[in-house]
Amino acid sequence: MLELAHKLADSDAKFFGGWVLAGAEAHIHQPAEAMDNQVLLAKERKSIIRVAGTAADGSLAKELRVFLVLPKHKLGTKPLEPEAIKGDLLTKHSFTTQEIADYVAYTGDENVIHKGEHPIVPGLCMAAWLQRELALTELDWRITFVAPVYAGDELCIYRTEGQLAAYVGAINVFVIKEL
Repeated sequence: MLELAHKLADSDAKFFGGWVLAGAEAHIHQPAEAMDNQVLLAKERKSIIRVAGTAADGSLAKELRVFLVLPKHKLGTKPLEPEAIKGDLLTKHSFTTQEIADYVAYTGDENVIHKGEHPIVPGLCMAAWLQRELALTELDWRITFVAPVYAGDELCIYRTEGQLAAYVGAINVFVIKEL
């Protein structure tokens, strides 16, 4: 996941400053020999970018598609409704500003929302952490990001039938459908 995020950062960082990750689809099946990224859609407030990794034989080894949006309102200003948490707790983690800084340094994700005193945890940073935490070498995920997670927030991951749900307190922050 991290190498896909690293290649994604080859996109025009100036253009995507302040944008947020609304969703992603990740397919990881084997190591990649070569990586390539392509902007599939570039509009005023939304964009889709695909990163593909090919194996030595030329087959698709891994792929990441991200759906980015430029929010109309400042992040964190829209009130969120708490909800009843469903599923079994798998794991939890609080990301530090240093972990976020390390991710930004490795991937080259220079988005301003991941900097400052109270940065937003990059969505792909959380996905990469979860992949490592669950010791997954292969995965097929569709991730929908619902609300921002900030440094210091306790992120709790729950498993339900066919999906993983992430919460900060009683606020659902993202959902991963296992494809």
